[in-house]
Amino acid sequence: MNYYDRSFSVLLGIDFNGIIGKTSFPFALILPQHATEDVLIKKLTSVGVSVFRPYKVVGMHKNSKDSQFVDVSFENGQSITAQYVIGADGSKSAVRIWIPSINVPMLTVTH
Repeated sequence: MNYYDRSFSVLLGIDFNGIIGKTSFPFALILPQHATEDVLIKKLTSVGVSVFRPYKVVGMHKNSKDSQFVDVSFENGQSITAQYVIGADGSKSAVRIWIPSINVPMLTVTH
C-alpha cells in the first residue's frame, strides 16, 4: 500500500503481506483527528456519556456526600459531579495532576 502527496509522489509505502490471514484488517486507516473525535463523541453520547469540550479542569475533589463520586471544577466557573473522569489531553493531563490529591484509584492507559 502506498500513500501519495498531491503531486502523486510516494510519501510512504507499507507492505501488509506479512499479516494477511492473521487479521481481518490488513491495511492502515488514516483519519484526521477531528473525524476520529466526532465518531467517539457520537458513540459516547449515544450511550449516555456526557462529553465536556473544550473545558479546562481547574480543580477536583472527592464528593462530600458519596466517596464514589468526584466534584470537578472548570475554568469557566461550572462544576460537575461524576463517577468517572477521563483526562484525554495527554501526559500532562489536568485530570491526571489532580488524582493524587483526592486519593482515588487511577487507571492509566498509555499508547
